[in-house]
Amino acid sequence: MTDAAALGQQLVSLRRAYAERFAGINPADVGAFRAMMDAHHAEKSLPPGASTSPLTLGGVPAIGLLPKGGTGERVLFWLHGGGYMVGSSTSGIAIAGAVAHRALATAVAPDYRLAPEHPYPAAVDDAESAYLAVLAEGVDPGRIVVCGDSAGGGLAVALARRLVASRAPRPAGLLLISPWVNLTNNGWSYSSGSAATDLIDKPTLDGCAAAYLAGRAADDPEINPLCGDLGDLPPTYIQVGGAELLLSDSTALAEVLGAAGSPVTLEVWPHMFHVFQDAHRQFAPARQALERAGDWAAAHMKP
Repeated sequence: MTDAAALGQQLVSLRRAYAERFAGINPADVGAFRAMMDAHHAEKSLPPGASTSPLTLGGVPAIGLLPKGGTGERVLFWLHGGGYMVGSSTSGIAIAGAVAHRALATAVAPDYRLAPEHPYPAAVDDAESAYLAVLAEGVDPGRIVVCGDSAGGGLAVALARRLVASRAPRPAGLLLISPWVNLTNNGWSYSSGSAATDLIDKPTLDGCAAAYLAGRAADDPEINPLCGDLGDLPPTYIQVGGAELLLSDSTALAEVLGAAGSPVTLEVWPHMFHVFQDAHRQFAPARQALERAGDWAAAHMKP
């Protein structure tokens, strides 16, 4: 079997496994969806020698992870994905821990409030409170990278924009994995053939967007960074799968950042699905992607 054929077979198996895991879960049943998401991620192992502890940052509950050989002086501030409706620090800490292990940094994953109970701006308010609390602990902002996957990636950009607007200390960088930034859900990749096999779909995203927006316009610059000013943002690194529904979100974000003069690096991983990095324990390309992410984070934080 050729390498390409083996990779294709692995991708098919991974997609099938994820689909079977979430089969029968109605995204509209928020409680069941949240429970399944946390159960799915709770089974994922952490890096060898890593330790975790509960935290409270600015009134926001969180999980902190210290990898073996890591230091609390360098922080990956990780905002989990889940469409602003599901997910938690529990679901986010495994992938955050893998990047922290590579970067030899502490990972901090806040439990920001979720829609529909807490629509915008609750998530941004909580992210800001937790980030400022990390600064209040004496961590140099030049040693913080704000990270996020999927909706957490969009939240990371929203947080960075708020920090710039308030003239608060900016982090050293933004690390985004398959960020969901365009809540109009109308990018060109939605009609691409490969996106039809992705793990997420447009109806689910539309439902999540409606819950989070709670009547606000999806092109509101405070919510949709593609419609706002992205000047003065820190260096940004974006990883996205080449066969995912949200590919156009990443390409558009990179274009807008570049046009605003903000440094940006975009990596498109061919054939990969949404947040394929989640499968890093059993899938070599996912491990390689997270290693590259950790190397980028380490290179952008002060020694």
